[in-house]
Amino acid sequence: MASSVPLPLVVWHGFSNPDTTCLISSYPYVYEGQKDGTIWVYTLTQATPPMLKYKLLLMGHKTSVVALCILKTKTDTFSLREDILISASEDGEISRWSALDGRCLTTNTNGFFGVPNQLKLFKFSEKYLFCCGQSNEISILNATTLEVVRVWGGHLNWVTCTEFHDTVTNCTRLATLTMEGQLDVWDFDISKQIVLKDQSATYEPLKDKQDHFDIAFDLINHEHIPGLCMALARRNVILFLLSGTAFIPNIKLTARPETDWLGGVFCGLDRFVLWTQDGVFYDYLLNPPTGVKPGSLVEQEQLYYSTHLLNTYSFNNQGLPLSLGSFNMTICQTPETPIAVLFCSRPTESVFCLTSLASTDQGKSLPSNDPITVCASASFSDIWCVNKQKDPIFGHITTSIPVNNSHLALGYENGAICIVPIATAMLNLSHLSQCHNKDSTKVFENAHEGEVTCLIVPENHQVAGHHYLLSGGRDGAVKIWNLVDGEHIASFMVHALPVDIFVEPTEQTDSRIRGCIVSIARDHSLALISVESMNCLFIFPGHTSPLKAIQWRTAEDYIVLGYTDEIAFVWQIQTAHLDRTLTGKQCRDVFEDDRWPINHFPAQTHNSKTPSSAKQTISIRPLVSTTKKIFAHIFTFNMRRLVHDVYTHLPSLTTREVSGFLAPLALKPSLSGKSVDSIIHEPLLLKFDKEDPLDSTFDTHNISKQKAKVEWREKRLELISIVITTAMSWYISEALEDVCRKTLNVTPNKDNCLNHGLRGANGYFSLLAPLEDEKDAWKISPSMTAIRLLSIALLSKAIVYVAGKNNHSSDMLSGYALALPAVVGKDYCFPSLSLLSKYWQDTSARSIFSSAVMGQSKEDLAVLIDYWEIFLPTSNSPENTSSHRMVRAAIILGIMGCDHAHVLGSSVRKSTALSLTLLLSDTDLDMQSNGTSDQAVSSVSVARTLASMELLSQGFSTWISYVNAAEVLRTIFAYAADPQPSMASISRGAKQAIFTIASTNMPLVIGTLTYDTMHSKKMEERIQCLTMIGYFIIKKPLLLYPSINRVVEAVVKTLDPNVPHMREVVLPSATAILHDLVKTYPCVGFSSTSQKLAVGTQEGATVIYDLRTATRSIVLEGHKGPIDGLAFSPEGKFIATCSILDQTVRVWYSNLSLFGMLTSSLAQGLGQTRTETRESREISSNIQKPYKIFSFANSHNTMELPDVVMKVRFEWTSSRCVKLNIGDFVMSFPV
Repeated sequence: MASSVPLPLVVWHGFSNPDTTCLISSYPYVYEGQKDGTIWVYTLTQATPPMLKYKLLLMGHKTSVVALCILKTKTDTFSLREDILISASEDGEISRWSALDGRCLTTNTNGFFGVPNQLKLFKFSEKYLFCCGQSNEISILNATTLEVVRVWGGHLNWVTCTEFHDTVTNCTRLATLTMEGQLDVWDFDISKQIVLKDQSATYEPLKDKQDHFDIAFDLINHEHIPGLCMALARRNVILFLLSGTAFIPNIKLTARPETDWLGGVFCGLDRFVLWTQDGVFYDYLLNPPTGVKPGSLVEQEQLYYSTHLLNTYSFNNQGLPLSLGSFNMTICQTPETPIAVLFCSRPTESVFCLTSLASTDQGKSLPSNDPITVCASASFSDIWCVNKQKDPIFGHITTSIPVNNSHLALGYENGAICIVPIATAMLNLSHLSQCHNKDSTKVFENAHEGEVTCLIVPENHQVAGHHYLLSGGRDGAVKIWNLVDGEHIASFMVHALPVDIFVEPTEQTDSRIRGCIVSIARDHSLALISVESMNCLFIFPGHTSPLKAIQWRTAEDYIVLGYTDEIAFVWQIQTAHLDRTLTGKQCRDVFEDDRWPINHFPAQTHNSKTPSSAKQTISIRPLVSTTKKIFAHIFTFNMRRLVHDVYTHLPSLTTREVSGFLAPLALKPSLSGKSVDSIIHEPLLLKFDKEDPLDSTFDTHNISKQKAKVEWREKRLELISIVITTAMSWYISEALEDVCRKTLNVTPNKDNCLNHGLRGANGYFSLLAPLEDEKDAWKISPSMTAIRLLSIALLSKAIVYVAGKNNHSSDMLSGYALALPAVVGKDYCFPSLSLLSKYWQDTSARSIFSSAVMGQSKEDLAVLIDYWEIFLPTSNSPENTSSHRMVRAAIILGIMGCDHAHVLGSSVRKSTALSLTLLLSDTDLDMQSNGTSDQAVSSVSVARTLASMELLSQGFSTWISYVNAAEVLRTIFAYAADPQPSMASISRGAKQAIFTIASTNMPLVIGTLTYDTMHSKKMEERIQCLTMIGYFIIKKPLLLYPSINRVVEAVVKTLDPNVPHMREVVLPSATAILHDLVKTYPCVGFSSTSQKLAVGTQEGATVIYDLRTATRSIVLEGHKGPIDGLAFSPEGKFIATCSILDQTVRVWYSNLSLFGMLTSSLAQGLGQTRTETRESREISSNIQKPYKIFSFANSHNTMELPDVVMKVRFEWTSSRCVKLNIGDFVMSFPV
């Protein structure tokens, strides 16, 4: 089960001017890669004229995004298709994102060796992604997992590629174009991922008569015209046909002398667009050869295409020059007409231009030699709907860092530092100066001359009871502040230029370095400052190149500073002088020595320092603009921890103590364990966050502990109120909203600056841009809806509990989820069942899952079920190759089978049941259980086995018709009885699964257990069954009670001395089970004197076994109701039995009489060995008469089963007197 539910909330309080590096579109969205590693997603509106709207910000890449592409993939939504965005960054990292909501799906940090510049997907095999760039190799990746499946080499220089349909061979082939213009043809074997070069097809289309070559940068094909390709180079663009081994040039277009070609694209069937670096783009009509229809195959005698220039467009950049890289363009193919989307990056205010291209008929009628001047449609700041004004006193936020889980430190451009509670910051980031007079906020005015450039809270200093903040500024000073009282402690003027970053040394063992902070300035000078002694220990001079690494060789008394120009300075610590300088290979060898702690740069600075949200309640990350100003903050909440914190602190507080914050509601004094488990799973796995010295104001010495707890709880509840108002849409469910208002005094969020997002793979973020109507957020994607609903569910349960109405929490949540589609409208996105299945054990997720299934139409459900069925492990679909997808499909359909079996057809139920049984028999776990593997069980194996066990047990009545139920039980028995520590979680889950199955089908469980106990050929399997019986006795004794006689007989049979070695092996387990049976159930008794064991049946008989021979000794019949209690006399001569139904106590001889033995032998000799007839039972009954019968009066002749087990007891006070206890009712009978 996924242990954390991350909910990122973003506070937009500024504007970031985009610096575009690449641009693509897929109507109605435009995707823009940026130099800072982020990706902006825009929506192209349908207005006239069209306009862009901010939609999403995707962040995760650490370097510039240099390539983007769109993949069409199948999905479980009604549309069946979904866009997937794939991005590549300068460091070779490839990432896959959902184009709907921007959630990062997977990442390969080593997807390309070099600097990529193109990502290409081809129709002949959408499973593979081709990455080209500044390398003579092309990486071929799996388009789903981004795993590199082949490195395609054999090229002389940087290379690009495309596909084309060869009309001669009637197959799809690949063509490559190197930087110097060499064109080669290749064949790709999809099944083996092998690329083979056609040695007879090599051309040099870009060379002129003097053998000068043009620098090629792209090669694209026409989707509709077989074999037609376009080679783009700086000076020339060539259109040509490839057919077999023939290369047929058709068109050559040369750029104007003063500029170069920048890009081009085919538009539809008979059109293509080219653009140059100076902002001019050309719209061409593609004319087929005479007598050939567009898109038809070209015969040998009809070879040549021609072009007609429809229009020339020139972008007016207001007299500013278009520098290389500042101009990016793409063509967005709308249903009506193509739109040229042009982005122009400027240092202060970037702009964009949207130009609808004229139709081909209009283009033919216009003079092609007169350029059409197009101007910017708007600047990006014009369409940004957040107030971009800075704080009226402090100015822009220049740096920030979380102080702890409750406070945030902010540095401003006027030199001030402000420390505020997180809740206050989230609501007032753009105007904190107007609310900094609160007791919980601290302001260090004029902390620096000029802007504050960096902050850090040391984590490794050893001064107990002291909490410090270090700040660096444009003035080059480093200052230390006391976080508790706000006092200035020390200042160090150690740099001539602004301080860039702070770093804590990785070396923390040497006393000279421990507790120190390294400050690095923009001139690459360093200072080592001790927080413990408040001294500057060393100042290292700057260097012309940036710092790359610091190696701490403290044992050798050296600090080594390495720079990007492969120069390293070795400084001696004791004398603080330069020992020597290393260059080249010596420098590299020193830093490859991994024996010493090392800090690498560019390091993850304080500005991006984000604790894992799985371990922290809140993590904070600032977003820095191109102008080095912070324009937004991401507050990522671990929803489980946030709610857990409130629950664990709730019992110690009352409403009266926090009446200033909470409404006066009657609270329960404590929280039952059942309520906690329904909201927070595995609470022991969540550890408390470190105590915060700022939570109880800044003077912690003059405040009581009780008041500190109250203030802590107030801050947590304030955070919950902010999160719930942001996550919820209001005026949906009156019941839930009324509880939130009365409990937390919350009001609907009307500030579009506070929005939410998603955290995806590798911790990458997708952030929702400000919306005009917050209900539009429910229309983004199923995943975003699912995370929002799950967060609301967790928070609302906590709020409802605080309000004392936790019995109605499920109804409130279901009502809210079911009412959403009607309020939001037809574009509402139902929650993603795939995402919810990650939290399949969570009751909130299951509730939302059920609401989503109930809310969808039959058609949508049919599409969803059909989509996931092909991914089941039992499916033979060629698409069924991902184990992760197989498990997800089994869980999704398994939940449906448990909660809504009627929506699955018989064939789907069968496939799902068989798939769950396949997941149950995990190979890794089988090896572990058999002792053939010493390695730890993988978390993936544990997760899928737990999921299959729980879903099989919960829907056992659904699956039983399609699986071998007994074999499924035997597999679960084996897991439950596994004693290995590595299998502990599996064992716990197996026990719970068995109990769940037993609650619905106990006869099957007990039948399998008893049969295997008596007949299994392997002794370890018999011991496993005995172990399971022991679990039932201890944990679920009432489930076992109706079948107790079968259990006793099975256990006794394992002690048969006639089976070699069996009695010796099972004796410890069997005797322990018998002991527990006698101790737990009043209808089971044991005589140590005679070594007899007796058990009463529900039919009124008492069976006595001789444990020495493991055989039945005697069967005593006479009661007209179930045997509720029995006991042997001290010497074992008598046995007393009781039935509350017939209200009698009977005392019997425990040994069979001589006449009875003779009659029994005679009956066996007459052939009654298979079944016992009614007459034989009567004979036995008449033969073995009770020694005495006592009747007793009882107001109730029936008792509930728990009362029978707990309250009925026999006690022999002497060999001639027995006492019967039925609760408080005690009777004595003389024998």
